[in-house]
Amino acid sequence: MSEKPKGKSPIQAQADKLFKHTRSGSYGTRARYRGSCKQFLSFVHEAFKMKNLRNLQDKHVVAFIQARQEAGVATKTIRNDLGAIRYLHDMVPHAKHELASNNELEKQHGIELDSEAKGDRSWTNEEYNNMYAFADKQSRGDGTEQRTACDGRDTMVLSRTMGLRVAEAVAMHRSQAENALRTGIYHVKNEAKNGKHRQVPLSQEAKNVLTERLRTVERGEKIFVQPTEKTHHAINRIEKYLGRHRENVETQEGRERRSHDDGYNKLTFHGLRYNYVQDRMNREMLHGRRFREAAAMVTKEVGHERINVINTYLGKT
Repeated sequence: MSEKPKGKSPIQAQADKLFKHTRSGSYGTRARYRGSCKQFLSFVHEAFKMKNLRNLQDKHVVAFIQARQEAGVATKTIRNDLGAIRYLHDMVPHAKHELASNNELEKQHGIELDSEAKGDRSWTNEEYNNMYAFADKQSRGDGTEQRTACDGRDTMVLSRTMGLRVAEAVAMHRSQAENALRTGIYHVKNEAKNGKHRQVPLSQEAKNVLTERLRTVERGEKIFVQPTEKTHHAINRIEKYLGRHRENVETQEGRERRSHDDGYNKLTFHGLRYNYVQDRMNREMLHGRRFREAAAMVTKEVGHERINVINTYLGKT
């Protein structure tokens, strides 16, 4: 038996073998699908420790879609990724599970794949304050959503006042929180998009959240992930909490702000990054910085490299 290529995960090695022998589709299509699958398989290997492609199922696809959406990847690109994943899955001999169609994923898991998120996605202050108050009240009760309400409330604060992606906030370790409280700077590490580390000033609101959280989180644990829980499950749990309750706090002003030609953008954690960018840009420009200078600074804070991405967060695309 030949030795697997060094550095490759078992499922990547399996996929490479399948792609090597298939003749389905054009050479260009196979090459494009192989590239898309490489990202997916890397994600699945890291998040689920999967060893055999035969075990591939919807939960893996859903988690990948959510991670890509949170990273700001275009819906068209994600749909292309899904085509590649299904192409690979069709080649797997004796696969244990069927993969749901895009429509089924939307209905069963609340995934949104119909259109690009256009225009502004920011929340109004009223929407933010009302959602915070709602989650805070539930977090102090004894209902089944108590823990998730608390997690959702605090994740909102980190997204709104520090520009953290929901995955970055939820994956936070106690040691990262401790270091931020000591230094006033939060270090986003391997949980960042594409593993690109960055530093973000610790807001006063976030300082209050982390100080309170450290009272109940043991050393070596994550702030929002329960000891027996997977990080991607915690992210999904918190995102679904907002999805269940956002219609109760959406305002007419907010819908009009987030409207575009095909409808309007719903409230999401990613929308709070829009608020962060808009606030930071206003603040820096009021202090005398020119647009490009302010954009260069804020772009790094939210984990991007191109300053023209700021126009997206300002609702200009």
